Amino acid sequence: MDVIFKSVLPFLGIIITLIVIHELGHFVTAKMAGVKVLEFGLGYPPRIWGIKRGDTEYTINAVPLGGFVRMLGEEDPKDPRSLAVKPRWVRLVVLSAGAFMNIVLAIFLFSLALAIPRTVDISESRVVEVVPGSPAEEAGLEPGDVIFAVNGKDVQNIGELGYRIRLNLGNTIDLGIRRGDGELLELPVYARWSAPRWIDEDGVSQPQGPTGITISSAYGSNRPLTPEEQEEIASTLPPGETVPTTRYVPATETQSLAPWNALREGAPRAPESLILFVKDIISRIKGGVGESQGVQVTGPVGIAQLTGEVVDVAGWKSLIDLAAMISMSLGVLNILPLPMLDGGRVVFVLLEFVRRGKRVAPEKEAMVHFVGLVAMLLFAVVITYFDIIRIFSGEGILR
Repeated sequence: MDVIFKSVLPFLGIIITLIVIHELGHFVTAKMAGVKVLEFGLGYPPRIWGIKRGDTEYTINAVPLGGFVRMLGEEDPKDPRSLAVKPRWVRLVVLSAGAFMNIVLAIFLFSLALAIPRTVDISESRVVEVVPGSPAEEAGLEPGDVIFAVNGKDVQNIGELGYRIRLNLGNTIDLGIRRGDGELLELPVYARWSAPRWIDEDGVSQPQGPTGITISSAYGSNRPLTPEEQEEIASTLPPGETVPTTRYVPATETQSLAPWNALREGAPRAPESLILFVKDIISRIKGGVGESQGVQVTGPVGIAQLTGEVVDVAGWKSLIDLAAMISMSLGVLNILPLPMLDGGRVVFVLLEFVRRGKRVAPEKEAMVHFVGLVAMLLFAVVITYFDIIRIFSGEGILR
């Protein structure tokens, strides 16, 4: 039942919301432009259910890989209410509106997550160990240093520090350091694309991060473990090893931002999520840092698995951030110049500008999009196969 309530239902809720918002962008702009909308579909055929209201049929379909708004004459300008008969700028607006709505939704969700009261780790990050020969050692970082800022922006915890460092892979970053009795320093440290493993003091091979430091929470307290927690820990320890009775807990506080401040802080996270994605892919291709090595691609099944893992690790409120990242990714993906996607259709409109108003033959454009659809479905099948294999093998996405 946990799988249903933590993975399947939240995933369906997120993906349906994102699809509906995307297609509403096409639907509303098409209606405003006087284009006849034949069908508003959730999922791809075969059809499961449908109802007609006015000119438009609203349908639910069997293949849950997206949605569509089917407009009259998308490629052929024979009807006065067709999309193809409209001016080029109108068609560009209608075709781009879905991606635009996903990007706007991402900004809204990132901002909403900051406006909702939430428990935030404010423990900052203390350097435990500096890897010999690493950028951190070259910059002069020392064990015991507390890192409180990256490029002048405060970082409250280990997660924010990692986020800011990975956002700047391939660049030199300025780390705000608090040392010893309160001495403040700003040290320039290079964030590497890739890093070799290193041998620690116990002779064990360890992965390195971009800068070459091992960190822990700087501030916190010990709390007693419950009997149930001690029992769970004991099940993972070798026979005879002492079971701890306390656990170190980072310092936390409840935070929320006023709506205008949340928007100011949340809006940049939309483009940052894309930068982070691109940087991570480049880093993995170059060899990776930490435990992130090799390129991992996932589809709907994998995203459903990820949803459950996010709930387990970070709680239900974190799904807002996850939905924002997926929405941003969908917006950018759909505007790429690929057949069948919105960006692929935009390309054919732009070709009219290049060809001085001469259109590509409707049957040729339709064939290109059909081939794109088949390729997309085949790719989805392959990705889903590997997602299922990963689940049955017990592997996770976050762990």
